[in-house]
Amino acid sequence: MGYFYHRFASDSLNKLYELLENVTPLEGDCGALCCSSCCKGGDGDGMLLFPGEKSFYEGKEGFSVWRHAEYDSDCVVCPGSCRRDERPLSCRVYPYFFYVNEAGDVAVAPDVRAMGNCPLAGNGLAVSPRFLRAMRMCAEVIRQDPELFDFVRNLSGLFVDFGPLV
Repeated sequence: MGYFYHRFASDSLNKLYELLENVTPLEGDCGALCCSSCCKGGDGDGMLLFPGEKSFYEGKEGFSVWRHAEYDSDCVVCPGSCRRDERPLSCRVYPYFFYVNEAGDVAVAPDVRAMGNCPLAGNGLAVSPRFLRAMRMCAEVIRQDPELFDFVRNLSGLFVDFGPLV
């Protein structure tokens, strides 16, 4: 039960971690398809941190936090592999992300940043229905939390090159 490894001040953030605790895009290890290419990066790479996650990673051995100017958001870089219960939400939902659509709803789509390094992003590979269901439930949690909703809405303008998946 990695979710209980850390608790956040935000009930919504705790709920998101709970929803994604035991689901992944594939029923097996998707890293086996691409030699875990999403975990290989340099100091300038990283995963976006949702509001409230930064404090968990600051000063944590093996992790570094930095500010991404383009996304105006904090990011975290791991040592190249980590326990699932230590992963931020962006890792847990990769290669998908949330966005606010024209109707003002939170939706889920392939993350344009995953194109080219993830075989699950736009290549027609079947994604776990359990994962997609959890993502839709997460979208509803985000919709109901003003801080998380604003975070996703502010990033949505950067992800206009793709359409809705779920």
